[in-house]
Amino acid sequence: MKSRYAVLLLSSVLALALAVPALGGPTNPIASISASVKSTANKALKKANTALSTANTAQSTANSAKTAANTAQSTANSAQSAANIAQSTANSAKSAAEAAQATANSKFGSTSTEFGTTEGPNAGSGFGLTTCPAGSQVTGGGFEVTGVGANEVVPTFNNSYGDAWLTSLERIPGGANTWSVRVSVVCAE
Repeated sequence: MKSRYAVLLLSSVLALALAVPALGGPTNPIASISASVKSTANKALKKANTALSTANTAQSTANSAKTAANTAQSTANSAQSAANIAQSTANSAKSAAEAAQATANSKFGSTSTEFGTTEGPNAGSGFGLTTCPAGSQVTGGGFEVTGVGANEVVPTFNNSYGDAWLTSLERIPGGANTWSVRVSVVCAE
């Protein structure tokens, strides 16, 4: 019976030695494969975590870009709305101007410009007068100075006068004295 116990004890030690390499037994191939698989799994897990972090960063960047694009679209929509309002205002102003022009045309009809004769040469002062045809009204006028000293005279009166345009000029002291004036008047029928 002692030999049975001895065989049983030796069998137990051998089994334990095979199961635990530290006790001097050969390495367990299942334990080695399990350790290699665990190491590979840990490496794969690290790579997956890195990839997940990169994906999260990319998603955050995409979300920021989407927010910026939405803000830009909103700004563009506001600008389009303002442009539409400005166009509408411009169209209304154009319509009002066309209506005012039509009213003015109906009141004045056509206009004509009448030129007077040249008065001069003048010494110190001179004037010119041009009249509108009968049945028309003065809407504006002006004058033209020619000759030596044309730049050395100033108007003292340049306005409508009844149914005419009257211009009165004086020579600047020390200026030349051989200038002439011609008056024009714009008449509305």
